[in-house]
Amino acid sequence: MADLTSAAWDRFPAKPGPQDQVSKNFRLYELTKSELAERLRIANGFRSVKALRAAVYLCRNVLQPLREELGRYSPNSVYRSQALERALKKKPAGWVSKSQHATGEACDVEIPGMATLELARWASSNLQFDQIICECYDPAQGEASGWVHISLRAPGAGENRGELLSYIYDKRSAKYLYVEGLRASLGPAR
Repeated sequence: MADLTSAAWDRFPAKPGPQDQVSKNFRLYELTKSELAERLRIANGFRSVKALRAAVYLCRNVLQPLREELGRYSPNSVYRSQALERALKKKPAGWVSKSQHATGEACDVEIPGMATLELARWASSNLQFDQIICECYDPAQGEASGWVHISLRAPGAGENRGELLSYIYDKRSAKYLYVEGLRASLGPAR
C-alpha cells in the first residue's frame, strides 16, 4: 500500500496496487469497484495507462471535493471495462461502448442523506465538469432516487462541454429520455 497522493495525475505510476492511496480519501480499488463485475466475474481493471490517469484526475477533481464538502460516500461506478459495459447494457460481444466510464472520465455518485437533484445542482455550481446528468431521478420514489453522473475530461483530452442533462422517465412513450437541464420531469427545468 503506497501513498500516491502527491504523484502528478499525468505521471501516475502505470501499475499501482489496489490499496494505493490516490487522493486523501480514496484508494485505487474504489475507481474500479463494481458489484455487477464481481457478481458476473468480469475483470474490471484499467486496460490502459491513459484511462487510469484520467480516473485519477477525475478522483482528485470530482470525487475528493465531493467528499470534502458533502461527507463520506462511495462512488457507485467510476471506470468500467468494455466487457462490463457490454454486460451492463446487454450488448453483443463486438459492441464497443463510447461511455466516458470506459475511458476513466466519469463517475456515478449518491451522497447519503442528500437529494439527488440537490447533489446535481451543487456539483454544477461547485465543480469543473464535462457533463452532469441527473439519472433516473423520480420524486415519486423519494428525493434520493437515482444518481448523478459526473464526467470530466483531463487536460489535453478535449474541451469540457459544461453540459447539464437529466435522464428521466417519460410516461407517454414509456421510455427514459435525455433532456436538457437538471429536472425531475419533462416540464420546465427549475
